[in-house]
Order: sequence, then C-alpha cells, then structure tokens
Amino acid sequence: MSQTTAGTPSPSASEPSGPPVPARLGKLGPLLFQAHFGWVVALGVSTTLIPALMEQVDPEAKVALYGVLTAVGAAAGLVANILFGSLSDRTRSRFGKRNGWIAVGGLVSAASLSAMSTTSSFGLLIVLYIGYQIGLNALLAPLYAVLPDRVPTERRGLASAVIGLGMLLAQSAGAVIGAAFLDEIRTGMAIMPWAIAVTALVFAVFAKDRPNLDEPREAFSLVELARTFKVPADRDYLLALFGRLTLLLAYFSATLYQLFILQDYIKLDAAGVAGTVALAGVIMAVASGIGTLISGPLSDRIGRRKPLIILASLIIAGAFVPLALVPTRGMFLTFIALGGFAYGIYIAVDQALLSDVLPSDANHGKDMGILNVANTAPQFLAPGVAGLALASGIGYSGLFLVSAGLAVFSAFLITGIRRVR
Repeated sequence: MSQTTAGTPSPSASEPSGPPVPARLGKLGPLLFQAHFGWVVALGVSTTLIPALMEQVDPEAKVALYGVLTAVGAAAGLVANILFGSLSDRTRSRFGKRNGWIAVGGLVSAASLSAMSTTSSFGLLIVLYIGYQIGLNALLAPLYAVLPDRVPTERRGLASAVIGLGMLLAQSAGAVIGAAFLDEIRTGMAIMPWAIAVTALVFAVFAKDRPNLDEPREAFSLVELARTFKVPADRDYLLALFGRLTLLLAYFSATLYQLFILQDYIKLDAAGVAGTVALAGVIMAVASGIGTLISGPLSDRIGRRKPLIILASLIIAGAFVPLALVPTRGMFLTFIALGGFAYGIYIAVDQALLSDVLPSDANHGKDMGILNVANTAPQFLAPGVAGLALASGIGYSGLFLVSAGLAVFSAFLITGIRRVR
C-alpha cells in the first residue's frame, strides 16, 4: 500500500486500494445497500421517537432537552468517526481492515439506542445516546471507506446511487415506522435499533475483504494518535467537506424537526401530525428514489459530478422559501417532494465526489471519517441549531430562510472544486 503523506495528492488516490470490483459491482452493491438501509432506518425511527420521548420526560422543556441530547451526541460522534476511521486504516487481520469494526460498531450502537427505551432519566439518556453515537461512528467510518477502497472511479456514481437509494428509502421507511410507533414510543425504541446490528453483521460476513496481515503500518504512538485528528490541508477536500456540511445542515433543519414543525408551525393536531409524517415518508421515498436512480448512473455516463450537486443544492434552497412564507400542510408536503427529489440527486452523486477528492490512498478510513462528519453531524446538529434559532425569536420562517441561504452557499463552495468536474 502506498505510504503517501496525508494532504499530498497521490496519483492513485482516486483508485481503489483493495481488489477491483466487477463493472456491475457484484454482490457488493446489494450488501452496501442493506448496510446503509439498516443504520438509516433506525435513525429515521429515532428522530421521530426521541423527540416524543423528550416530551414524556419534560413537556415544557422538550425542545431544549432534544437540542442538548443531539449536540452532546454529535460531539461524541465527531471524535469517534475520525478515530475509528484511522484505527481501521491501521488494522491488520485475515479478515481485512474494515469488517470487524463494522460488526462491533453495529452491535454497540443497536444495544445503546435500544436501551434508551428503558429509562426516563435524562442523564442516563445522554449516556446511552453517547454510546449509540460512538458505536454508530465505529461502524460508519470503515463502511464509507469501502467505496474508495474497493470501487473503481468510473463506477462510483453507480455505487454512490446504490448507497444513496438505500439511505433514502430507509429515511422514508423510518419516518413511516416512527409515526406508527408514536402511540408505543418505547416499544419502537426497543425494537428498531437492532436493524443496525443485523445489517452490519450481514455486511461483515458476506462482503469479504482480502487479508492484509502483510501490509506495513507505522508503529503506534501518541503522536500518531494526535495526527488522526489532523484535517488534510487540501483545497478540494475542504471545499467538499464544508459544501456537504452546509447543505445537509440546511436540509435536516426541516426534515429532522418535522414533528415540531407540524405541531407548532403548521398547528396540526395529533392525528394530523401522524398522518402527515406517514404521507411525507411516502412522498420522500418516491421523489428521492427518482432523483437517485437518474443522477448516479448519469454522473458516471457524463463523467461529471459538480453540475448535478450544484443543481440539487439550488433546488433545495428554492424549496425552503415558499415554506417560510406559507405555513400550511400542503406547502410542507410540497417542500418534501421538491427537497426530496433534489436530495436524491445530491446523495447519489456527492458520495462519489467525496471519494474522488481524497488526497491520499493510504488513509481512506481517516479521510472518509472526517468527510463523514459532514454526512452524519448535521443529522444530529440540525435539531440543536434549530432550537437555538427558535430561541432567538426568528421563528420557523426565519429558520427556513437561513437554511435556504446555507444551501446556496453550499452550491458556491462546490463550484470551487478543481480536481473533479
């Protein structure tokens, strides 16, 4: 394996370092699909049920409690993602470097999230949520590194679309399942997290990697541990990182806060909220699925990533504006349809772009772990950011306009990337 220094582009940085995958991806495609479906469907359920659980803990402080919980979890997840990505880079075993971490992370995250169903102590809920975040990111950092490790550049649009489709369908399924459990919150919280463990174990068992016991590695030291958290000083890498972070933070401020938006902004009753969440899940699945299926293969065919990502960002920005002006159920569902279609385009192509801008072929796990912070952190930061925005007095309308601005800024950042078209 190349010993290229992180931050210095390598001629082979965009090529897989493991065994090449056949043109049709082989069994790796469906295994990636189900692995990402598993963790995202559990996330989708939890983002509906955890706010409801906070309402049980303290109805008056539900927004603040949810914001604190997700902010603390995001901090733990950020550190864990980078750390476990680096550890997987350094792992040498007859099973390869990624699969063991994926299996263990799936079990830890599922057990921690499921255990949240057993308590109403906010302190214990925070501890368990931190455990969930650590386990989830121990799974995700090596799982995302599989794409640059094992998929050739010319097939990454297709592979990214497969991953994106699994995630998008899981988000929609999670919203529908979460809505179905709103009358049995703790039952849903106890059962659904185990989807993470099952799909992670399936991937670890069947997506076999090559043994790497003979690969060299640097001796472990505190200096090397500290270097784990050094972000590569690569212009394109940083633009891709912050472009994704700002876009997803904008998008998730609405989609992950939908329970409170429907209750407090659109003023629906309990039955209306449950029905709208379920319908929004179906609309999201259809719209985002169409966007994903079109854009991933199209990106490979035309050999370009940036135009599709920029287009998706601008559509999301435009979808926020009517929702900010007209607080109705119909406008919310319109946002879900337009935003979902654009998000489908984005998620299918952006993962390929992230793989293409990696600066070193020796540190896929660490570098994808840092980039993955931009993929996962907004899902946990958005409720906290939204809570702060609402506390400032700008209301949901102001929050949506800020989100539109973030989406436009994301598109601007992507235009500056030079190494990828």
